[in-house]
Amino acid sequence: MGKPIGEYLVEAGLLEQSQVDIALREQRQTGRKLGEIIVEHGWLQAQTIEYWMKNVIIPHRRITQPPQPKPVANQVFPPKPPAPPPLPRVKPPEETLVIGMEQISIPPQVSAPEPLPKVKDVQNQETLILEIKDLPPLD
Repeated sequence: MGKPIGEYLVEAGLLEQSQVDIALREQRQTGRKLGEIIVEHGWLQAQTIEYWMKNVIIPHRRITQPPQPKPVANQVFPPKPPAPPPLPRVKPPEETLVIGMEQISIPPQVSAPEPLPKVKDVQNQETLILEIKDLPPLD
């Protein structure tokens, strides 16, 4: 159901927690609405509670809680399908250069490509996988 109405009013500085406790005790004894009890004690005006309910409490509850499906009499829900198994991780063939999601085959006789320039923006880097045989020799 969300946060209790009294908690909203205390957080807003409109009521003290002790006032809310008194009103809740009376509500349990009488079954009356909390707002009616607060107004009867003179702690807040009815218009203030109405404003808070309409413009703060109800909208906040709608935002913070997902909508609940309304039950339909005798409705049977089908079981959820099982989750698909995870995809297997496959090692690319030795002669494949993988850049992001694209695969480019490089024939073995082709020399290694020039090194890519260093990218400063980490967000835009792509994954590059090279086999050791594809790298130029260290001199």
